[in-house]
Amino acid sequence: MPSERLTTGVLGLDEKMQGGLFKGSVTLITGKAGTGKTTFAASFLYSGAKGNERGVYISSEERVVDIKNDIKAMFGWDFDALEKRGLIKFISIKPNLPSKKVTGEDLAMYVRMYIIDLIDKIETAVKEFKAQRLVIDSLSLIEMFIEDQYLCRVAMIHLLDSLRELGVTSVVTGTISETSEELSGGGIVEFLVDGIIKLDFVPVAEEFKRTLNIRKMRRTDHSIYIHPFDVTKEGLKLIKVKAE
Repeated sequence: MPSERLTTGVLGLDEKMQGGLFKGSVTLITGKAGTGKTTFAASFLYSGAKGNERGVYISSEERVVDIKNDIKAMFGWDFDALEKRGLIKFISIKPNLPSKKVTGEDLAMYVRMYIIDLIDKIETAVKEFKAQRLVIDSLSLIEMFIEDQYLCRVAMIHLLDSLRELGVTSVVTGTISETSEELSGGGIVEFLVDGIIKLDFVPVAEEFKRTLNIRKMRRTDHSIYIHPFDVTKEGLKLIKVKAE
């Protein structure tokens, strides 16, 4: 039986992946700084809101007011109005630094309590808001916060499994450093998610073009090509090329 699909909000992308993201999945939107990850995440929630699907946007780095202002300046989308209509809820959840350096068993306990608290806040927000869509922007700061590789992997497994159990369709963002060959800040999340969409800048002649590539998408017959895209007044939009 075909999986129910949710639109990504990126014009021309859904048709490249059997109609969109499958319901209940977790998809990583990854790329270097400035490639459009937050814009993609906002497009995902805005597309849902247009169809009366509720969404929760969790920011772990940027200020919520800055995200709203940037999106409104680019596309004219009024997220304040959507909040008032009860279609989108923004939450800022930033890691709290310990008052002193934590190591050994104390570190494991500290990480465990942090992840439990994070998951509890996400679950509460999703259930109380009756959200069908969820954005976490981004997981990179959380990965960096948990320096120990083993603890980070265990924490990410627990977090992502909790999102799936909620039944919410999730988009999470991750930032790649300029020199990294990995697909997330810690090189862990890409192995745990259901899908990966990589955004990039590609040099063409004397300028750079934005591109998008579906690197992984479970339960989906998806395009394997690199697709150029533009940031238009209507939103992110794939550019058709003759080879397709």
